[in-house]
Amino acid sequence: MFFGKKRFKFVFIGAGSTVFTLKLAGDLLMEKYIDGGVLALVDIDEKKLSCVTEGVKRLAAHTGRDFTVESHTHYSTALKDADFVFFTYAVGSIESWKQDIEICTKHGVAQSVGDTIGPGAMIRILRSIPLALEIAHKMEELCPEAYIINYTNPEGAQCLAIQAYSKIRCFGLCHGTPDTAHDLAEKVFGVSPERLKYEAAGVNHLTWFTRLSIDGEDVYPKLQKALESSGFGQREQVSRDLYRIFGLYPAPGDRHVEEFFSAFLRDRVMKERNLEWKNNDFRVIDEWRENDRENLEGLIKENRGHEKFLDGSGETATHFIKALATGEVTTEMVNLQNRGYIENVSRNMIVEVPAFIDSFGLHPQSVGKLPAGIAAKCDILGREYDLLVDSARNCDKDLLLQAAYLDPLTANCDYPERLLNELIRENLQYLPEGWKKFS
Repeated sequence: MFFGKKRFKFVFIGAGSTVFTLKLAGDLLMEKYIDGGVLALVDIDEKKLSCVTEGVKRLAAHTGRDFTVESHTHYSTALKDADFVFFTYAVGSIESWKQDIEICTKHGVAQSVGDTIGPGAMIRILRSIPLALEIAHKMEELCPEAYIINYTNPEGAQCLAIQAYSKIRCFGLCHGTPDTAHDLAEKVFGVSPERLKYEAAGVNHLTWFTRLSIDGEDVYPKLQKALESSGFGQREQVSRDLYRIFGLYPAPGDRHVEEFFSAFLRDRVMKERNLEWKNNDFRVIDEWRENDRENLEGLIKENRGHEKFLDGSGETATHFIKALATGEVTTEMVNLQNRGYIENVSRNMIVEVPAFIDSFGLHPQSVGKLPAGIAAKCDILGREYDLLVDSARNCDKDLLLQAAYLDPLTANCDYPERLLNELIRENLQYLPEGWKKFS
């Protein structure tokens, strides 16, 4: 369907997210194989939507590319004839995220991010999955051949829900694994990133490098010493410890991976070890957001700083689109239901694995078996997401509570059901009607 095509319609759901929208739009505008098309921006926040729309128009004008930029306050008016739909939305926005962390902290649960695992991710799933499926079902009517490219967290739960319960093609992309590979090359082994080749697999925000080589030489036997001598192991001490325990090095860094293991995010441990990423206080995130706000303001008010959005986002969606349109093969880490790609992880669990993409589509690669402990961790998370997606679809509190008792971070809470009750009560405005009976 896409091979040889040069004009596309791209739809951004949650376009008010300046972190993603402006930079992803910049990536599309800079791709020479794309002749032009439509950039349809969707957000319920009209003020944010207006600002981002003006910013994207400025970028399009600066590049001279033949794109029409549209803004929509509801996805249903934007989806017709779409080719690619980017999910970058967060139901409740950052205000709900901050409230989630505050409530969880009150109940004794620390979360370094709170968007992938733990009770913070659970309430996100309840907020976001109904909308994901609602949009996917509307796409079945208006643009059945389109792809959803998901960036909304929890990535795994989003992709699981859409792949399992809609007919729309969907996968999730995350830059975390290649970013960690880049750091291992430059900061640990002291070589250019192009020289380091890797294979990795696992789940989103907890993948594991199964192969690491430089110029064809296996460098895993040298990794432990290199982590120590470079100082990188001290900076990323949780990842270093997990490598020692499980035998493979994880990605995408301590900020995310430590949330999958309850032993790290405990007050005494965080203090005694002086972990860089403790309970999320949003200081770093607010700095990122303020920087993005200033960049957008400069673009709109002074028509400057275009290069900040056009120099590459670090995301890889355009690589995938280019492969479909030109046949130029690329390799990406993608989130898909397991179809034997990881042999010792249960079928249909959501996993993150390497895939080749060409004009015929996505070709996930088999990575064989993971070490038993790692496979068990993938399975448990996959089953937790299964329970949570079904809980979100059916407003089923029993399944939610079962997922909580499987979750590594909820294990740090004295009374998980009280925590879940408060999260539900404080989020009723964003949840389906069926949750009101539990408030």
